Amino acid sequence: MLELKPIDVSNLDVYSVPYDLRRDIHVFVRYVREREVKRLVRDNNLSKADCRRLAKRVSDPYAAEEVEANGASQWVNYVDWLAFNLDFVSYDIKGAYQGYSSSSPSFIDNYVIFNAKAYEAFLDAPMIEQERCLLNLFLENEEACRSEFFQTGYFGRLGAFNSHGCATKVLPMLDFPEARRFLLDILGQCEVGVWYSAASLVQYLKQHHPYFLIPKDPPPYKLGWREDKRTRYANFKEGKDRWRSNDVIPDDAPDGFERVEGRYVERFLEDALLTLGYVDVAYADEPYKGVYPPINHLKAFRITSRLAQTVAGEIPKPKVTVQPNFEVYVESTLYPVGVLDRLNPLTDLVSEDVLTILKLDREKVTTATAQDESLDVVALLDRLTEHQLPGNVARELQEWGAYADKFILYDGFALLEGSEDLLASDELIDELTEVCVSPTIRVVHSPDVLFEHLEQAALVPLWVAHPASSLAIVPPPARTVFVQEAPRAKPKPEQKERVKLMRSTRITYHCPTKVFWAAFRQALLDTKCPVEANSNDLTLVIPGQYEEHVLKTLEELREMYQIQVENISA
Repeated sequence: MLELKPIDVSNLDVYSVPYDLRRDIHVFVRYVREREVKRLVRDNNLSKADCRRLAKRVSDPYAAEEVEANGASQWVNYVDWLAFNLDFVSYDIKGAYQGYSSSSPSFIDNYVIFNAKAYEAFLDAPMIEQERCLLNLFLENEEACRSEFFQTGYFGRLGAFNSHGCATKVLPMLDFPEARRFLLDILGQCEVGVWYSAASLVQYLKQHHPYFLIPKDPPPYKLGWREDKRTRYANFKEGKDRWRSNDVIPDDAPDGFERVEGRYVERFLEDALLTLGYVDVAYADEPYKGVYPPINHLKAFRITSRLAQTVAGEIPKPKVTVQPNFEVYVESTLYPVGVLDRLNPLTDLVSEDVLTILKLDREKVTTATAQDESLDVVALLDRLTEHQLPGNVARELQEWGAYADKFILYDGFALLEGSEDLLASDELIDELTEVCVSPTIRVVHSPDVLFEHLEQAALVPLWVAHPASSLAIVPPPARTVFVQEAPRAKPKPEQKERVKLMRSTRITYHCPTKVFWAAFRQALLDTKCPVEANSNDLTLVIPGQYEEHVLKTLEELREMYQIQVENISA
């Protein structure tokens, strides 16, 4: 452990990041995966409609209010930038100049593309590798002008040095990634949850590692026209206020380390480490008064278990527990995206925090099983959880799977046909959409509300009521993908009406006890025989064509029971 000075923060302004960055990155990626997202032509930002939808999903509680006021959310834009740099999504960032008079590039038809291969590779990686992938995005920045000296972190409060000349002299020759990793390893030796003085960390580095960032001998660089020798601190100027910082910090200043490297350490704490939730910080609880950029205004820090686990490479796997009430508990220190990506199609979200609670949904399980015949939900849950599934959950899941071929009937809904651009840009259409069948077709609820909205927008909507027997013919010039032209009636010779009757047989077994009823039902399910089970009257109903399965099952049960089958009248 480092010998740093503990500090009392009761009189300080303590700050912990309230947002879940990891979750929001995957919220953004899922949003892009589910729809077409087109960026604005002029500034290449997300449209207000997309920002508004994303603001409702991310963890920033002020994002929606910010979008309404400014047309965009800084947090949504930040998450967008991270997803792009993680290669989860891609889009054009260069643009093209439209004509000789263009002063800035335009971005025509610039859609956000979901990079499935890169994202799925991330999901398949262990959690420690996922975390390192995100951490490297912050650590591996080599550009001096984008370093902590000149750019304030998203949640940072400390001002930056004047960036004039940041691409000259000593700065371009510094190895910022190595310095960041060195500091991360140093902080990994701190005790989790203990508040330490930031000044004591700076003094520790000054005493034991004074050249962790800037070497003792300045690297050779080209002298400016007013310079007569090379110095270590030639890039760093301070002053009485943020607009007049012209005094170069001399190399021989007794407190030169605190004024340069010390400022860097403070900003490193409130940049990557604070953003990732690796540290909490505490500032002086009064307005800053002193030279600029601010120094010694960040008074304290404490590391969290996230930093300790990441440095040690020992992030525990998510703990998954299935309860008898069909709830699934997922406990994880980091956002368990790999586990949730597998469970989300089968469950409804109950609550989300360090402990995420989901609930298995019969309709979702049935739909997922119907779409993927190879999906075995019981086997999937067995792999994810460390404990055996509750017996009632396993039995019900098997029974749900037996009816995976059912269809969904939408009662009170309507089918909306329209142009791809209209359906993608209208916010009310998006809110009323239940299912997006294709870019031009959607299943919507509250069709009367939508029809009135389209009329008010002067879009001339057409309401078509289809009879139960067939699809109605739409009047010209309206078009539909379902009916191209009115069918032409053909004369038919008179003939007798042909009638074909269909008959099906179902066998009902009335069980004498609930124990035998449960054993009989489970045995039938094991043979993949569809069963309608009623625990109230202890009956099992089987389609007639499966009678052979029933007879074989009864023969197996005769090893434990004396069974006699008696026919009764309906």
